Amino acid sequence: MKKILIIAGGAFARNFLDRLLGAKSNLHHYIVVSSEDLSQKANYENFTFYQFDPTSLSKLKSISDGYFSQFCIVSENKNEAVAVYENLRQISTKTETIFMNSWELDERCKETFASDKHLSVVDIRDIAASRLMDYLPDMPVYADNIGFSEGEIMEVKVPIGSSYMYRHVSSIAQKRWRIALIYRGAEIILPKPNTMIQPSDILLIVGDPNVLQNVYRSIKRESGQFPSPFGSNIYTLIDMRSMSKERVSKLIKDSLYVHSKLNNKRLIFRVINPTLGENLETLKAIKEKNILVLMDYFNSDNKSIKDDVLKHDIGLIISDDRYFFKFQKLFYELKIPVLKTGKILLSNVKEGVILGDQSQEVENQSAVITDCCAQLDLEMRFYYFDNKHSDDEALKEHFESISTLFSKRIKIENHSLKNPLVKLKGTNDLLHFVMFSKSVANGSAFAFLSTNLNRLYKKLSQNAQLFVPVSE
Repeated sequence: MKKILIIAGGAFARNFLDRLLGAKSNLHHYIVVSSEDLSQKANYENFTFYQFDPTSLSKLKSISDGYFSQFCIVSENKNEAVAVYENLRQISTKTETIFMNSWELDERCKETFASDKHLSVVDIRDIAASRLMDYLPDMPVYADNIGFSEGEIMEVKVPIGSSYMYRHVSSIAQKRWRIALIYRGAEIILPKPNTMIQPSDILLIVGDPNVLQNVYRSIKRESGQFPSPFGSNIYTLIDMRSMSKERVSKLIKDSLYVHSKLNNKRLIFRVINPTLGENLETLKAIKEKNILVLMDYFNSDNKSIKDDVLKHDIGLIISDDRYFFKFQKLFYELKIPVLKTGKILLSNVKEGVILGDQSQEVENQSAVITDCCAQLDLEMRFYYFDNKHSDDEALKEHFESISTLFSKRIKIENHSLKNPLVKLKGTNDLLHFVMFSKSVANGSAFAFLSTNLNRLYKKLSQNAQLFVPVSE
């Protein structure tokens, strides 16, 4: 049985002793020294109480004979606490010591404490501040007394409308972090790949503290925020030399329409090779404070697009079909959604369409897809191609669940016998969601032979298409 010496003084120390006694641990013997009368607590065989002035070195030595595994100083009086520490270090320089601090220490104390390899200073101000933060809404809850206590263990409640609601655990890219436990009411769930996260679940997540901060923000992000989390603003690149007047005019109209519907902060037009005419006058006449028109008279290509994306916090790029297909790899490298316009104005698009393929990627971006459709006021249809695949069954379950978040129900169609592309071919009034993978960006002369519906996106290229980046 190890011996632990506790120097106690003040209300905080009394509360600490009450909790220690309440733990009813008989693994160690506790020697408690205080200038206060604590005899009423002396009802346990493994506790011994002494009442005297703990700043007295001679008296401390009299009861400190023998080996102690730990010293613990819990005092509300700064001068007493520091004096006790100095006395204990005269008794033993290598005994592990815990020092409760609630004051601003002078430089001498700071230097002394910093050089003591066997001293742990516990600042109760930090602990109290952390606990108070736990009671504030939408704040991450950390495990302060487990592991390194650096935020590598976090508890977060899934709010209604979160992008994590109704997601299967396997659909969530967990790089440098993991969902360790799920608390659902009074139930503790060890998550499996097919476990679906429900509203108000409390997730215990572990991983890199910096990564967990981003995960927390992602979990707390509610619907109606797109183009966030990719960025805050919309960006349209117009090349008046390579685009016809009709293409430029339609691109301006489509961009203004999307800007009026989405919850972005600003719409930014970057105009290269500006040419005199009606379109240029239209852009110059825009006076809305949330629309920025950047005339570029010096660059004749799109090299500035990468810098613009970073500088202006771009979360969505709008391009017409010809320009997108010409610079498809460049758009892929930007790793943000790209809205390719179709043959008709976006204001005339009637429905958002998802094809049941690449289940994990689709489910991973389902919040973006449903969010976008809700803001654009589009009906949403999920074409469920093959009911023999369990992944598709899980995806169907996911969309059935997430549809409850939106006023318009997500329509789910099972096409187990006929490829839905056959039905959709020839349409031009859809917004088709495409998972923007590397295989899509690279393209292939033989893509038309693929059984991957995502790679067959060009069969619906007459429609508007939103290319959503995926984790690869």
